[in-house]
Amino acid sequence: MRRIVIVAVVGLSLIALLSLSTSVSSSLKISIVELLSPLQSIAHEVFSPLGSLVKNIGRIIQAARTNPLLEDRADSLGREVVRLREVGEENRELRSLLEYEREEFPSGIVARVIGRDLSHWNQSILINKGGADGVVKEAAVISAQGVVGKIIEVAPHLSRVLLIIDRTSGVGGIIQGSRQTGIVEGTADGGCVMKYLPRRLPVFSGEVVITSGLGQVYPPGLLIGTVSQVYEEEFGLFKSAQLNPAARFDRLELVMVLKKVP
Repeated sequence: MRRIVIVAVVGLSLIALLSLSTSVSSSLKISIVELLSPLQSIAHEVFSPLGSLVKNIGRIIQAARTNPLLEDRADSLGREVVRLREVGEENRELRSLLEYEREEFPSGIVARVIGRDLSHWNQSILINKGGADGVVKEAAVISAQGVVGKIIEVAPHLSRVLLIIDRTSGVGGIIQGSRQTGIVEGTADGGCVMKYLPRRLPVFSGEVVITSGLGQVYPPGLLIGTVSQVYEEEFGLFKSAQLNPAARFDRLELVMVLKKVP
């Protein structure tokens, strides 16, 4: 309180000094200023921290106003990064399919997966292209990685695809190295197995299996998968090979419907 009184005195004195008429000599004004200089020092000590405090409070208020805007901007940028990453992934998949289409299947129809039925009893997907787009039953469906399945139901603007991992599916396959043919069927656990391989035929893990072209559904030479394990029947004439499918059925997004083999 005492300091405030002193500061007030300093202020009034300075005002009085400034209001002195021009008739008062400069030497008198200087003397008054010199006399009040200790009080001016005290005033400076009082008001300097107060000025800094006011500035800091102003910065805090400005930051409080700005932070929500920065948070909104950061959230917006985060969403944009996710969107661009998704567009990039989709473009890579689409480029692979279009390259496939240009080189091998110029009449292919690119479609998006819009539904899945990957239950224990049924392995199928829905795509967003149908009869109005040129899709027909029994047409082969592939992804950028390999064989997916065949069309089993067609509506004007959507179709159902039976996947090769369905237990009712059958694809004519051939081991690329030995040229031995067999039938690739789906299994109960969502995999594939190549059956009816001669018992004496050597089959090794890692061998590539492609479509044979038999059955007039799948063109020859499409990648089905690779051998992961071989099973031999104890008293039978044949053995079977478990396959790792090339197509990633749990991540299908874009596929291509091929023109049905005549």
